Amino acid sequence: MQIRRIEIRDFRKLSHVVVEDLQDGLNVLVGDNEAGKSTLLAALRAALFERHRVGGDVAAGMQPYGQSVRPEISIDFDLDGKAWRLRKAFCQRQEAELVGPGERVTGDAVEERLAEIFGFTPPNKGRSKPEEHQGIYGLLWVEQGGSYRSLGVGAGRDSIASALEREVGQVVGGERGRVLLAASEERRNSFWDKRGNPKGAYKALVDEVAALEVRQADLTASLTAHDEKVSLLSTKNEALARHVREDRLTKAVESVTRAREAIRQSERLDSAVKAAAERLVHCQSEKDTAAERKNARELVIGNVGQARAALATAESEAEEGRGLLTRHEASADIAEENLRLSRSRREQAENAVRALEQALAHRQATALLTKLKEELKAVNAADAKRREYVAVAEGITVRKEDIAGLEKLQAAQDRAQLQLDAASVQITFEPDGPRNIAIDLKPHDATRPLSLFRDAAVDLEGFGRLKVHPGGGVEALRLASETAARSLTDHLVKLDFIDLAAAREALAQRTTAIQEAAALAKTIAAVAPKGIDSLRQAVDTQQIVAARPLTEAASALMDASEAALDEAERALHTARENEQNADNSAAAARAAREQTGRQVATVVERAAAALRRHEACTQELTVARSHTTDDELQQYLSAAEAALNIANEGHREAKATLEAAEPEVAALELQRAENAERAIATDIETLTREKRDLEVELKTLGRDGIGEQLAEVEGQGLEAKKRLASRHIEAAAALLLHETLTQAQREMKDRWLGPLRERVKPYLKLIQPDSDIVLNENTLEIEHFVRKGVTEPFHSLSVGAREQVAVITRLALADILRASGLPSTVILDDALVNTDEGRLERMHLVLHKAAQALQVLVLTCRERDFLQLGAPIKRI
Repeated sequence: MQIRRIEIRDFRKLSHVVVEDLQDGLNVLVGDNEAGKSTLLAALRAALFERHRVGGDVAAGMQPYGQSVRPEISIDFDLDGKAWRLRKAFCQRQEAELVGPGERVTGDAVEERLAEIFGFTPPNKGRSKPEEHQGIYGLLWVEQGGSYRSLGVGAGRDSIASALEREVGQVVGGERGRVLLAASEERRNSFWDKRGNPKGAYKALVDEVAALEVRQADLTASLTAHDEKVSLLSTKNEALARHVREDRLTKAVESVTRAREAIRQSERLDSAVKAAAERLVHCQSEKDTAAERKNARELVIGNVGQARAALATAESEAEEGRGLLTRHEASADIAEENLRLSRSRREQAENAVRALEQALAHRQATALLTKLKEELKAVNAADAKRREYVAVAEGITVRKEDIAGLEKLQAAQDRAQLQLDAASVQITFEPDGPRNIAIDLKPHDATRPLSLFRDAAVDLEGFGRLKVHPGGGVEALRLASETAARSLTDHLVKLDFIDLAAAREALAQRTTAIQEAAALAKTIAAVAPKGIDSLRQAVDTQQIVAARPLTEAASALMDASEAALDEAERALHTARENEQNADNSAAAARAAREQTGRQVATVVERAAAALRRHEACTQELTVARSHTTDDELQQYLSAAEAALNIANEGHREAKATLEAAEPEVAALELQRAENAERAIATDIETLTREKRDLEVELKTLGRDGIGEQLAEVEGQGLEAKKRLASRHIEAAAALLLHETLTQAQREMKDRWLGPLRERVKPYLKLIQPDSDIVLNENTLEIEHFVRKGVTEPFHSLSVGAREQVAVITRLALADILRASGLPSTVILDDALVNTDEGRLERMHLVLHKAAQALQVLVLTCRERDFLQLGAPIKRI
């Protein structure tokens, strides 16, 4: 099938669209967003696959928004080299017509004939679904936004399978092979479930054998347990008898009694050691107290001697300090008198300098005031001129960017006018004689050339009417020219200028005024760097200084020179140095006097403190000796030391006696004896209880009854195992047969998909060498993509990669169908929007290669991506 012409009226947003002269191979249909290119594909689907009598939501979806009209679609196509035409009208005055070589079909018969020709199953009612009712066209006509999803083979699978079978023959022996495989699967399923586990009668027999084996094991275990319990009862009886014969419990009790007596003896010895330790601590305390009293007495005696020596030293130092203080006080009085004289001389020199400075400052202020007044006058004149220039500049609002915008608009107008002049029809009249000429019934001078950029009627006297139709695009150029001129005029009006030259002249005036104002500002800044106000302030300040009254001394020195001031300042400097030296000397003398006074006071206080300490130490020693003499303290210390020695000896003897009794050994012996007593008693109690329990269990078990049951179960098990072995052979054979036939079918199916892979490879080589696709052998959907030996799930690829792989697979399937006599147009609606520029160029090569044998319609809103494709471009 090759589509040649499409005409659509009142279908959704398309009021009237005609696409004609569609060629074999590549055709590109371009439309802006919302222009209706996807609607065109929807119209094609409606014409071929929707019944013309369809109603409800399907019919309403064909109507333009808010209108009730008659959607009509007409398609001209070639099939097997013969021309056909299909026309359908929906909603109102429903109509269908199919015209082919030697036949014409109308009404409902059109849908049946289309289904017969194109091999699809029309819906009984309602909307047709691409995957159910549109056959191979649901696969090969790709809607916008669906190229990267699964192929959606759907109802087209049978056609593709038939095409593949024509190339490789029927799979696994054809229909007979499929029947054999189905029979083997049914046989296998009678024995095994989907997880490979036994089922049905086979499973029941397996469960029966397993249950008999469990029952046999339980009976065998019960019989073994009976024999083990008889043996265990004998063992328990023997153990109890051994306890009685050897009288173990009585001996254990006697050992505990002996161990407890040894513990009590150790506790008595430990109490004796603690008492001796207490006596030792008491004697040590008595001895320490006596020693402390003896040491304290010796310390007091030493303190008395030290206080006596310190008192003599302090009294000698105090006498020396008093003499030194007298000498420093005399030196300080002399230094204070020298300072007073130096200060008086310095004050006289300061008065002389102050008078000279006042006289000279008054004279300089008068001269400076004259200079500043002249500068202020010049600055005021320059500032007035600068303000005039600033006013001129501010009165002109046009800016450089405004001129740039105007120049850009002027250039756009000139360019649009040139394009319009170039595209317009130029007519020059050369009549043989006087002739009347009218353009659209308006007279025109025959001597003037005529430039037409729109449709016009030219009436030529003696000839008739000449209708002129300028080439396509002239109207757009005229509108562009008028728009550019209007934009330039609006901008000039906004800026208040009549033309671009006037605007440029105003900008030049503004620039000159700004430059002049800047030059005057620099002149003002040079004369008054701190500003005019600062200069005025300086004039006011100097006027105040010049008007300030002079002292009598300054009035007398108005004619003095700068040299006289320098001399007076040198004299002042000398006087200040002399004053500073005198002040330093006086300060040093005062500091020496004050320091010596502090030192003397300290020494005198130290002597008084030494006297007080000597008296206190002497009094303390006298009082202490009145209570206890030095000899009595020595006697107390000797007696305490003797008592401490006796206590030490008693403590050592008590510890030795305790260690000889080995208290730790006695404690361990008691612990061992008590543990032994408890263990023997517990063992006797446990053995007695277990013996009783075993006797009860043996009475309830019947050995003869268990043996009979075991023999019966063993016979049943042998019989069931024979039957299971026979059934297992049948189940294994059924499973092996089905696996063998399935493997054979899988190998043939792999061969079955071989032609498709062979057709995909040349396309894949153009975008991704060393790659391949893996299709599901049942659904024919893409499952994996293999590149450089790495297999990746199709849905884990990037959106762009999935677009490319899915488009290539559809082209390969179209090749398969064409080879089997089912040629079909491939339609791609913006199917490569997620592909980068480099891969898009390679996909163009893929489309070119496919177009050598197929008709491919590319619907796109991205015209620039397909300008270099080399295919005819139709615009919607």
